[in-house]
Amino acid sequence: MRTRRQRLGQHFLRDAGVARAIAGALADLPPAAIEIGPGRGALTRPLLERFSRVRAVEIDPTLAASLARRLGAAGKLEVRQGDALTVDLDEVGADGPWQVAANLPYGVATPILRRLLTRPDLFVNLVIMVQREVAHRLVAREGGPERGLLTLEVEARAEAELLFDVPPRCFSPPPRVTSSVVRLRPGVLPAPPTVVARALALASAAFAHRRKKVANALAGVAPPDEVSAALADAGVDGARRPQEIGLDRWLALATALPQAGPARREP
Repeated sequence: MRTRRQRLGQHFLRDAGVARAIAGALADLPPAAIEIGPGRGALTRPLLERFSRVRAVEIDPTLAASLARRLGAAGKLEVRQGDALTVDLDEVGADGPWQVAANLPYGVATPILRRLLTRPDLFVNLVIMVQREVAHRLVAREGGPERGLLTLEVEARAEAELLFDVPPRCFSPPPRVTSSVVRLRPGVLPAPPTVVARALALASAAFAHRRKKVANALAGVAPPDEVSAALADAGVDGARRPQEIGLDRWLALATALPQAGPARREP
């Protein structure tokens, strides 16, 4: 029977060089790191070498119970058994702020990242490994085919930087895809939270029809004349596709057309 870790697409990192590179991509301060999904501890080791405090969140109770002992770090490593999708972030991030390092399971990488980015008060610097396809969505430029709602969600909350790729041979078992490491630095929202939420809701509606011109993609949001007027007020060319519009224009459109509902999240 497959474990939950396997069902979520988790592959254990086994390459010590990659682990050191991920740990090295974190900042010197604050000298505290949280690791999501340490597994057998390949990344935990260099984190313990760099930082005075390391806290790990591991979903597997057996691995969680033995990790500190196996690494010989019983007095320095704090391990919490729990699911990063549901764990109380205030409890995990207590005594922060913290940096975050993680080899995120492919199947739940996006929702975990979304949770972490909502708490810049707790998590100030993130270096995460995800499937390369997801990494390219996180950093996609205007007009790029990978650009979507997730890109805008990240842009609204953080600076994202693609660091390096990690081939399948660096994992056990080897995945069928290449992974990538991304650094994210959460920051202040570029507009009031209600405006950001409306902008993402509009983008969500438009990206559901990403091949259409944005004027047509937003046809279900408001009457055509209202959409056209709002696009003009926001300085958005209605003939452009959703992926060709920057976050600043979505924010302007949210002010001009505030009737949008909640965003439909991409997986």
